[in-house]
Amino acid sequence: MTLLHNMSVPPRTSAQLGGRPVASGITFYSLPFVLIIKEIVPGGPFGPKLGHLIHHDPSELSARIIQTFPAPADLFRRIGPPEFPKLLHDFLIGWRPAPGHSGENCPGPESLPAGVIWSAPTYCRDPRRCAGVLSRCYGTVLLGRREPDLSWDRLLGPVIAFDEPLFPSR
Repeated sequence: MTLLHNMSVPPRTSAQLGGRPVASGITFYSLPFVLIIKEIVPGGPFGPKLGHLIHHDPSELSARIIQTFPAPADLFRRIGPPEFPKLLHDFLIGWRPAPGHSGENCPGPESLPAGVIWSAPTYCRDPRRCAGVLSRCYGTVLLGRREPDLSWDRLLGPVIAFDEPLFPSR
């Protein structure tokens, strides 16, 4: 018996993500955020403004980081070498969090399908781990075999989120 499938026919089912987190255990990675909250870089009293700057205008934070540490090597002399995730696969797809997906405006458990265990998104608060993840990202894809790119362009890029634990719990 021969079975043929017409590949030109569109699929009958589709999934739409509607721009909200759909998994538990979401972690955001932003080196400017962690350097400011850990007071490695003087951040000043940003308060709620910090989330806005991280997502919409990170240039002010990036400038402050580069002023404090002119080269990434200067930062790593202070915090230690980056810590890289050990992936089970060659790559992991992340995404850029939409405005309102962190802090008080984050969608809660009522916005998720029944049966999904809710855990509010958190920011990575370890600068070495954050640098390790960001240095191996290309866009929103974390490449396990990629040589780390420890340039400011890569490390101070936009926030990226993953819903899979990249590091074991301590």
